[in-house]
Amino acid sequence: MDNRSVAGIWSILGRVLGEFIRNKRVVTVLLVLSLFAAAFDVSIPIINQKLIDALVNSLVSGEEFTSWHLAIIAASILVATLIGRSLTNAYGYRLFQEVTKIEDRFRDRAYAKYLNLDTYYHHSNSSGQIIGRIDRGAVGLYAILHDIVGQSLVVPAIYFVVILTILVFKDPFIALLVVLPLPTYLFLVRSWSRQVYEIDRRAHDQFELAGREQYDVASNVMTVKRFTQENREALSQQDMRSAAREIQYGAEKLWNRMDMLQATLAAAGRVVVLFFAGSLVMRGEITIGELTLFLSLQSMVYAPMFQLSVLFPRLRRNIARAERLFQVIDEPIEILDSPGAQELSPLSHEVIFQNVWFRYHNESPLVLKGIDLKIEKGKVVALVGRSGSGKSTAVNLLVRAYEPTSGAILIDGHDIKGVTQKSLRRQIATVSQEVELLGRSVKENIRYGRPDATDLEVEEAARVALAHEFIEKLEEGYDTIVGERGLKLSGGQRQRVSIARAILRNPMVLILDEALSQLDTLSERLVQEATDRVMAGRTVIIIAHRLSTVMRADQIVVFDHGDIEAVGKHEELLSKSLIYKRLYELQFAS
Repeated sequence: MDNRSVAGIWSILGRVLGEFIRNKRVVTVLLVLSLFAAAFDVSIPIINQKLIDALVNSLVSGEEFTSWHLAIIAASILVATLIGRSLTNAYGYRLFQEVTKIEDRFRDRAYAKYLNLDTYYHHSNSSGQIIGRIDRGAVGLYAILHDIVGQSLVVPAIYFVVILTILVFKDPFIALLVVLPLPTYLFLVRSWSRQVYEIDRRAHDQFELAGREQYDVASNVMTVKRFTQENREALSQQDMRSAAREIQYGAEKLWNRMDMLQATLAAAGRVVVLFFAGSLVMRGEITIGELTLFLSLQSMVYAPMFQLSVLFPRLRRNIARAERLFQVIDEPIEILDSPGAQELSPLSHEVIFQNVWFRYHNESPLVLKGIDLKIEKGKVVALVGRSGSGKSTAVNLLVRAYEPTSGAILIDGHDIKGVTQKSLRRQIATVSQEVELLGRSVKENIRYGRPDATDLEVEEAARVALAHEFIEKLEEGYDTIVGERGLKLSGGQRQRVSIARAILRNPMVLILDEALSQLDTLSERLVQEATDRVMAGRTVIIIAHRLSTVMRADQIVVFDHGDIEAVGKHEELLSKSLIYKRLYELQFAS
């Protein structure tokens, strides 16, 4: 592992632990609980030593040791055990509360950031993959904190210090024998855990790839069924997961080596301490009770210390997951409100594209090439042209899904870069070719653009969109769940729900992006009628390949390879635009 990877690990640990220690009161409470719990737990072997020595002395020298003495010692062990366990449970519960709060904070922060990231990011990354990273990363954060602050690292470290202090006080040489195997063990575990981490990271990447493919297939399950590819997709998923498992098997071999190592070192350490301490007993330098004390304290040290072979790789694995979560949190947002951005007043005059140029990336070709366009309030403007000519890109720039490479878009003289995105998008509603419905009720989907709307307003919007009649016939009416992406509804029904949602938002600008392109004749007629209703009195931008849907527009803009080739009404474009005339002839040749 290179220095940069090590630095990254420490950076993530510092970030996670920094969030934890911000609550100093909780840290103090946990420290006090763990110290007292350690004191009571360690007191039990000491009490046992006293009991054994007292019993041996009673048998050997006849010193008085009554049942009353035995009962007192037994009661002391019981009380120490109960108090120690109670303190440990209190520590665990308080730790669980704090760690889950931190887990939820980071999960919520990452999800909020994901929702606010710009279109570039969402188009470049699988949503299922990112949501999976957020979920696994948050769980990884919980595991990191619980391992470090819980029963795997900090608490064993406290026990180690307490026990080592007692051993040094009792016999420094035996204390040295107890800790003698640990440096070798820690060095080997650290070395092997690096290898396990690298193997786990490769396996994780492979599992993530399999998960992304699985999500993609699940999202398009009807396509899989139509082409009878169920078996092929299932086998492909098996192959991808088998490849990930093969990588994991390498880590499992290392686990087995570490397990054998810790068993060997633990046994060797116990044998050495038993031999030396037993020799001291035989020479009369220590008692049998002290021998049992040394062996008990040695076990209390070794038990958690030898869990480090599990802890280190687990920490590294969860750090890798947390790293992916932080990548989402730290992802820069490209499109932000400018400092001092103003609220945009309702459209009163016009929308102007002023010498707008656009390319997606620095090295990519230009998509728009200096377009100039004026859209007056209350007018219906149609954008036509071949696929890839720049129509949808121009509309995406209007809603600030992207930023122009150069030039400006003005609404009533205000550059949209200087207004808040919320106030801009509040004035715009889109009815698109691919209707985007949430897997919620019909009512919730219609109300989505205006959450404070009443049920009466929702119903009225549905009536205007010619959706009320079919909604009433659904099993639970407006409370019917539409299914994932609205698949329980037909294409025409989804489109009319989308129109109702746009109506309820009451936008100043309505964008119809190929809204009729995938509908049958009856659905198209109903949606067209609903669209005509919602267009009344609004500024409307229509994107369409079908000229039948745009011929009545006040203004038709013909796009060609990122340029505006011509602007005018239907009749004049037939005479002055070769592209428009060609499109017309292709569609109406019969």
